[in-house]
Amino acid sequence: MSGGVPPVVRLGHDLVRNFEALPPEKAAVELATHIRKFWEPRMRQELLARIRWGDTSLHPLLVRAAEDLVDGDVDRAEVREPSGG
Repeated sequence: MSGGVPPVVRLGHDLVRNFEALPPEKAAVELATHIRKFWEPRMRQELLARIRWGDTSLHPLLVRAAEDLVDGDVDRAEVREPSGG
């Protein structure tokens, strides 16, 4: 861990920094797409759990992106397509 920040939070915030120059709605879609395609299910589940628990350390754009995620939801056809992230 980096300074006590859980890895899923640190990685999520790293992604936010990469996409936050985009308009918020597009950034949220790109974040969700990247998370869905590249994060393992345990990481996605931890992120969703932190949101359900009301973790206030999460960047609002990361929370907004997670609204598009569902536990265990991966579209295999989409994984084959390149993403912006």
